[in-house]
Amino acid sequence: MKKIVLSMLLASIGLIASESTVPYKSGLLLPPQADKIYAKECAHCHGKDGKQTSSAGLTNVSYAVIAGMDTAELAKTLKEYRGGIKSKDYGPLNKYGYGAVMISATKDLSWDEIDAVAKYINGLK
Repeated sequence: MKKIVLSMLLASIGLIASESTVPYKSGLLLPPQADKIYAKECAHCHGKDGKQTSSAGLTNVSYAVIAGMDTAELAKTLKEYRGGIKSKDYGPLNKYGYGAVMISATKDLSWDEIDAVAKYINGLK
Protein backbone atom coordinates (compact mmCIF):
# COMPACT_ATOMS: atom_id res chain seq x y z
CA MET A 1 0.00 0.00 0.00
CA LYS A 2 2.84 2.36 0.86
CA LYS A 3 4.42 1.72 -2.53
CA ILE A 4 1.18 2.61 -4.33
CA VAL A 5 0.74 5.85 -2.38
CA LEU A 6 4.39 6.77 -2.90
CA SER A 7 4.13 6.04 -6.63
CA MET A 8 1.02 8.20 -6.94
CA LEU A 9 2.68 11.02 -5.02
CA LEU A 10 5.77 10.92 -7.23
CA ALA A 11 3.65 10.83 -10.38
CA SER A 12 1.67 13.84 -9.18
CA ILE A 13 4.83 15.79 -8.43
CA GLY A 14 6.17 14.90 -11.87
CA LEU A 15 3.02 16.16 -13.58
CA ILE A 16 3.07 19.41 -11.64
CA ALA A 17 6.76 19.96 -12.36
CA SER A 18 6.29 19.31 -16.08
CA GLU A 19 3.56 21.95 -16.39
CA SER A 20 5.79 24.62 -17.96
CA THR A 21 3.25 26.15 -20.33
CA VAL A 22 1.24 27.95 -17.66
CA PRO A 23 0.44 31.39 -19.11
CA TYR A 24 1.73 34.39 -17.20
CA LYS A 25 -0.99 36.50 -15.58
CA SER A 26 -0.21 39.89 -14.13
CA GLY A 27 -0.94 40.39 -10.46
CA LEU A 28 -0.41 36.80 -9.30
CA LEU A 29 2.67 37.71 -7.24
CA LEU A 30 4.88 35.67 -9.56
CA PRO A 31 8.28 36.99 -10.54
CA PRO A 32 7.72 39.37 -13.47
CA GLN A 33 8.10 37.71 -16.87
CA ALA A 34 8.84 40.74 -19.00
CA ASP A 35 9.03 38.86 -22.30
CA LYS A 36 5.50 37.48 -21.87
CA ILE A 37 4.13 40.83 -20.71
CA TYR A 38 5.76 42.56 -23.69
CA ALA A 39 4.35 39.99 -26.13
CA LYS A 40 0.86 40.39 -24.68
CA GLU A 41 0.70 44.13 -24.06
CA CYS A 42 3.27 45.86 -26.28
CA ALA A 43 4.23 43.85 -29.36
CA HIS A 44 1.00 44.50 -31.26
CA CYS A 45 1.84 48.18 -31.68
CA HIS A 46 5.61 48.30 -31.16
CA GLY A 47 6.51 45.01 -32.86
CA LYS A 48 8.39 42.00 -31.53
CA ASP A 49 11.66 43.90 -31.76
CA GLY A 50 10.39 47.27 -30.46
CA LYS A 51 11.03 48.94 -33.81
CA GLN A 52 7.57 48.87 -35.42
CA THR A 53 6.28 52.35 -36.23
CA SER A 54 2.82 51.58 -37.67
CA SER A 55 0.22 48.81 -37.74
CA ALA A 56 -1.02 47.08 -40.86
CA GLY A 57 -4.43 48.35 -41.92
CA LEU A 58 -4.29 51.51 -39.85
CA THR A 59 -3.65 54.81 -41.57
CA ASN A 60 -2.16 57.90 -39.99
CA VAL A 61 -0.93 55.91 -36.99
CA SER A 62 2.66 56.06 -35.87
CA TYR A 63 4.37 54.56 -32.86
CA ALA A 64 7.67 55.35 -31.27
CA VAL A 65 10.61 53.03 -31.75
CA ILE A 66 11.11 51.86 -28.18
CA ALA A 67 13.94 49.32 -28.56
CA GLY A 68 16.93 50.37 -26.47
CA MET A 69 15.16 53.15 -24.60
CA ASP A 70 16.61 54.20 -21.25
CA THR A 71 15.23 51.85 -18.59
CA ALA A 72 14.59 54.47 -15.88
CA GLU A 73 12.94 56.96 -18.23
CA LEU A 74 10.76 54.30 -19.84
CA ALA A 75 9.69 52.88 -16.46
CA LYS A 76 8.75 56.40 -15.33
CA THR A 77 6.71 57.00 -18.49
CA LEU A 78 4.92 53.64 -18.21
CA LYS A 79 4.10 54.35 -14.56
CA GLU A 80 2.73 57.74 -15.59
CA TYR A 81 0.52 56.03 -18.16
CA ARG A 82 -0.66 53.58 -15.52
CA GLY A 83 -1.35 56.33 -12.95
CA GLY A 84 -3.59 55.72 -10.02
CA ILE A 85 -1.13 55.73 -7.12
CA LYS A 86 -1.11 59.07 -5.34
CA SER A 87 1.76 58.11 -3.04
CA LYS A 88 3.94 57.62 -6.12
CA ASP A 89 2.74 60.97 -7.47
CA TYR A 90 1.93 59.57 -10.91
CA GLY A 91 -1.15 60.87 -12.65
CA PRO A 92 -2.71 59.60 -15.89
CA LEU A 93 -0.73 60.59 -18.96
CA ASN A 94 -1.92 61.20 -22.52
CA LYS A 95 1.42 61.51 -24.25
CA TYR A 96 1.20 61.76 -28.05
CA GLY A 97 -2.55 61.06 -27.89
CA TYR A 98 -2.14 57.39 -26.95
CA GLY A 99 -3.26 57.71 -23.33
CA ALA A 100 -6.23 55.34 -23.53
CA VAL A 101 -4.28 52.60 -25.32
CA MET A 102 -1.30 52.85 -23.00
CA ILE A 103 -3.46 53.01 -19.88
CA SER A 104 -5.23 49.80 -20.92
CA ALA A 105 -1.86 48.11 -21.56
CA THR A 106 -0.42 49.12 -18.17
CA LYS A 107 -3.41 49.23 -15.82
CA ASP A 108 -3.00 45.69 -14.45
CA LEU A 109 0.79 45.77 -14.16
CA SER A 110 2.57 46.12 -10.83
CA TRP A 111 5.47 48.53 -10.40
CA ASP A 112 7.87 45.55 -10.46
CA GLU A 113 6.35 44.31 -13.71
CA ILE A 114 6.68 47.76 -15.28
CA ASP A 115 10.33 47.92 -14.19
CA ALA A 116 10.96 44.46 -15.68
CA VAL A 117 9.29 45.39 -18.99
CA ALA A 118 11.31 48.62 -19.19
CA LYS A 119 14.53 46.63 -18.67
CA TYR A 120 13.42 44.09 -21.31
CA ILE A 121 12.70 46.86 -23.83
CA ASN A 122 16.09 48.42 -23.13
CA GLY A 123 17.65 45.10 -24.11
CA LEU A 124 15.87 44.98 -27.50
CA LYS A 125 18.65 47.07 -29.07
